[in-house]
Amino acid sequence: MKKIQLAVMAAIVITGFTACNNSEKETAKQDAQDLTSYVDSVEKATPVYTQANWTVIDEGYRERAVKAEAALEKLEAEDKAKTEEAKAKYAALKVTYETKIREAEAPKTVVSDYRTILRNRLFGEGKIGADMTFGFVTANNILGVYQNFVDAVDAGKDEFTREDWDEIKVLYEALDSRKNEVEKEGLAAADNLKIAGLKMKFARIKSINRPGAKVKENVESKQ
Repeated sequence: MKKIQLAVMAAIVITGFTACNNSEKETAKQDAQDLTSYVDSVEKATPVYTQANWTVIDEGYRERAVKAEAALEKLEAEDKAKTEEAKAKYAALKVTYETKIREAEAPKTVVSDYRTILRNRLFGEGKIGADMTFGFVTANNILGVYQNFVDAVDAGKDEFTREDWDEIKVLYEALDSRKNEVEKEGLAAADNLKIAGLKMKFARIKSINRPGAKVKENVESKQ
């Protein structure tokens, strides 16, 4: 009789253990499937390349990934492979999103610094930094610098804003100060004469176009 009771108790324990084990496996499988389904939904969704949107996506992934990772040992080989595939797919999506976000934000950063853009336009890429140093200007090349400056101003005179003209005035005065320095290095008389003509041309362009830009900006601000 005792043997029968022991056998029954053992059977109950085994059945309970098996049921518990099966339940854990089912939970683990569900967690893995949730991760796979989530990654698939992100891949199929219309992408919105903003940092705010990516933060929401990544938080959702991390929440599911923690559960799936904890259940990995309880998964069958096929489900493990699907989980690893989902993780690899998400890693690729992450690279794409982060790259696109950087590309979307980079132009805004560059455009916001209108002074850098204007300086590059008037003097060449990277010639004038924030310190306004004109060390690259010498007695031998100053005529060409003035020529390029005045030509660039003339070309953009109809599109410059009030802020642009204010910056142009500062740059012009800095260039004039540099001219006073390089004259001591032996600036050719012929070059000096041509520079005088360019200075007159610049003064004429500025006097005609700067007031118009200012009025235009004021009108637009009232609309």
